[in-house]
Amino acid sequence: MKVKNIVRTVAAVAAGAMLIPLAACGGGTAADSGKTKITFLSWDNEQTMSPFIEEFEKENPDISIDFSYAPPTAEYIQTLQTRLVGNQAPDVFIITSENKNDLIDNGYVLDMTGKSYTEKLSQANKDFVSRDGKVYGQSISSWAAGIAYNKELLKQVGYDTVPSTWDEFLDLCKKLQDNGVSPYIEAIGDGADRIPDSFTGAILADKGIDVTTLASKDPQTPGANEKEAVKAWMKVYDEGYASRDNVGVSGDDAKTQFVNGQVAMYCTGAWDFSTFEQAGFDWGFAQIPALDKNHEQYAQGSPSPGLAIYSKLDGDKLKAAEKFLDFMVSDWSLEQRSKNGDAITVDGFESDVTEQYKDVYENNLKTGKYFLMTNFYSNPDVLISTNNAEVQQLVQGSITADQWAENIDAKMASAQ
Repeated sequence: MKVKNIVRTVAAVAAGAMLIPLAACGGGTAADSGKTKITFLSWDNEQTMSPFIEEFEKENPDISIDFSYAPPTAEYIQTLQTRLVGNQAPDVFIITSENKNDLIDNGYVLDMTGKSYTEKLSQANKDFVSRDGKVYGQSISSWAAGIAYNKELLKQVGYDTVPSTWDEFLDLCKKLQDNGVSPYIEAIGDGADRIPDSFTGAILADKGIDVTTLASKDPQTPGANEKEAVKAWMKVYDEGYASRDNVGVSGDDAKTQFVNGQVAMYCTGAWDFSTFEQAGFDWGFAQIPALDKNHEQYAQGSPSPGLAIYSKLDGDKLKAAEKFLDFMVSDWSLEQRSKNGDAITVDGFESDVTEQYKDVYENNLKTGKYFLMTNFYSNPDVLISTNNAEVQQLVQGSITADQWAENIDAKMASAQ
């Protein structure tokens, strides 16, 4: 359930620094003689991954794992790329939205379609690391945004929770405002325009569009695809229920205003729950409302990064790498991941999520009803930075939704 605003920066100094050998678990000692050794480059640090590696090696005494770490996201991607082009490819590594197109285009990742270690993954997790019907990664968890709400403030206007459609949500905002309560806040200063992605996911599903094909369109048109959703979302600003000053509001700012009771509702995710709990007020967390009664309630959300296997592996090394991925969807591993705070989206497994998160977990994450625009187009770094800049102007009222869409698509076309 980790979300990051990511800007790719390729720094030669950082890349060079990451070539220094890092702490290793497993291979490299006399005790490993005769074992099959596989290398694993992770962006989860050694403290996080050691329990998995130790348990795997205990269950598979003929295999050792040589572990190394690079922090996400830009440094990790550059480190992996340096190793791949330098013929020092790790046997197992991370695949995610920022590098999956390069990895697939250059033939670096094994086709995992139909493998035992991907068959239990949810379809949304498979789609995230797929192209042309082939699966290239093992993604086992997901995150999704929702609407955090102050129960006491909503009760003042006769509501127990957030309504299920956008027009009804706007009606609630009006009642709150008429009652002297600031209705709603978003962290636009951090680029967090979450509502449009949720609407777009439902629109694409209703049209029967396979999201894994969006990057193959020529030209790519994320702006045109999201324009209807953006127009609907902008009603909360056009009608004055959210302040245009949100362009300068960070996630920390929005969270502080929400926990202090200055605003009734805040669009965020599970990463803020611990702060809400510590604040000691009565809060809830609801699904993002549907665009209308003709569309399903989608969330903005994303699968977690996946594990990939180097495509040129064969023999005992390939068997060992595949055993490791089988282990990573074992009950032991899924329980450990769940304890670490991940919302697992593997068939047959139920994460013990906090009470407030259950509706979103059951109705969005486990069903795959979530969408993140930047996951399904090439050049996601360009799309992220362009959208952040254009949304600032959109919320300020400097441009229209039509202009937003045109500017996004023009920038994407120039990046092809």
